[in-house]
Amino acid sequence: MLVRKNNPLWRASDRVEAGMLLGLFVLFLLGGPVLAWWAAGGAYDSAVAEAMRDRRDAFQVSAELVTVPPSLSGEAAGGTAPTPGTARALWTAPDGTRRAGDIGVAPTQRVGDRVTIWVTRGGEQREGPSDHNPVAKAALVAVVMIVLAGAVLNGTRKIGLILLNRHRARAWQQEWLEVGPRWSRDLRP
Repeated sequence: MLVRKNNPLWRASDRVEAGMLLGLFVLFLLGGPVLAWWAAGGAYDSAVAEAMRDRRDAFQVSAELVTVPPSLSGEAAGGTAPTPGTARALWTAPDGTRRAGDIGVAPTQRVGDRVTIWVTRGGEQREGPSDHNPVAKAALVAVVMIVLAGAVLNGTRKIGLILLNRHRARAWQQEWLEVGPRWSRDLRP
C-alpha cells in the first residue's frame, strides 16, 4: 500500500493498516531468525545431551556363541538366500558379571565364534546407540519455528484486518446515514 501521505483519500485506518503491515513484516524479518536461532540452539543442546546419555549406557562386548540355529537353506526358507536366526551366547558385562542370552546371528556362524553385541552397564542386551544428528534436528526445529512465526504473524495480520474492516464499515455506515438522505428523495430525518 504505497501512497503519498498527503493523499486526501487515505484514511486514518489506511495509515494504521500500512503501519501494522510494516511492523509485522519487520517483526518477522528481525524476530523470526532470532526465535529460530534460540529454538535451534536448544534443540541442538538437547540432542547432544541425549546422544551422550545414550552412549554412556551402551557398551560393546564380545559374546561367544555356545549354540547356533539350524541353517536354513534357501529352498527350505522358500527363497534363495540363507535366513539369519538366533543363537545362545555368553558374554561378560561391563560390571564383570557373566551373562547369557539369545543374540541374532548369521547362518554361517558356528559354535565358538565371537560376535560383538551392545549391552547396558548391567549387561542386558540393547540396541546400539542411535546415530543422532543434532545439526539436522536443530535445522528442522529452526525451519519449523520460522514457519510458525510466519503463521502467527499472518494470523495477527488477519485479525488486525478484520478489526480495521469492521471499523471502516461502521464509519461508512455512519457517513451514509449523514449523506444518504441528501442524495436520495427520501426526506426522512
